[in-house]
Amino acid sequence: MEKVAAPGLLLGALAVLLSVSPVLAQLRRAGTSPTQRPATAVSRDYQFERDERRANKLDDFARPTHLIEMSFRFAPSFSYNTAEGVGAYSQFQPNGIGVRMSVGPTLDYFFFKDRYAFSSGLWYTIKRSSFVIPGSFGQDVFRPGQAPGESVYNLQYLQIPLTVKMYANEISPSLRGYIQCGGLLDIKLAEKALDQVTNPLYKYASSGGDYRRQYGFADVGVLLSAGVQYKLNAVNAVNAGLSYQRGLLNVFRDNGLESRNNTVAIELGFKF
Repeated sequence: MEKVAAPGLLLGALAVLLSVSPVLAQLRRAGTSPTQRPATAVSRDYQFERDERRANKLDDFARPTHLIEMSFRFAPSFSYNTAEGVGAYSQFQPNGIGVRMSVGPTLDYFFFKDRYAFSSGLWYTIKRSSFVIPGSFGQDVFRPGQAPGESVYNLQYLQIPLTVKMYANEISPSLRGYIQCGGLLDIKLAEKALDQVTNPLYKYASSGGDYRRQYGFADVGVLLSAGVQYKLNAVNAVNAGLSYQRGLLNVFRDNGLESRNNTVAIELGFKF
């Protein structure tokens, strides 16, 4: 029995060596050893992952594992508007800046490694539209010396960004910058007058007994933003930046007044 088993064991060992040797040769040609961590392995330590890519002469920005990435955006914003009127609206003036907000999910589709992405989403955004209005507005009889009034509206929009996001080289381990530019489609959900008792524009719109809307249904704008992304691990990251939105259309319904909305926002996001 021992004479029969020994040759069988030798033949088995020889078969194993013959099957493993091509793998070892391939690893030697690639400059990798069986004990070395593969460059494609997912590591939760981003510093180790970056050093590993460089040691194996791979790109710092390899094509991402997931072409579509989701994040949630929270953006406190400073909202203001312009005012250029004729006729009854000739003395309307813009009324400063107000703090509003924007929240919602963002979707990034990477079309070239992880440097360039098409970025869209659905953002619930509140914009402020406010005017300083002469005291005689909406009155049939002119009464000199009347104090001007103030009209403030909250315009609630569903924003759909259509933008391109471009990432730069790493500033430091786990940190890199980005810029984003493109267009915005704003669909108005509601308009709400604040201080309705003293709001001249709201009282004028309600003078016939039924409220007549004062703002259009939609707006189109441009978006410019810049910021940084800090990678927490192989999956999650946080974003922080500044953005500027400029409205391109007149949002006021009456052609006698031309008003455009602008927003400067502090953008905070979490990628998951």
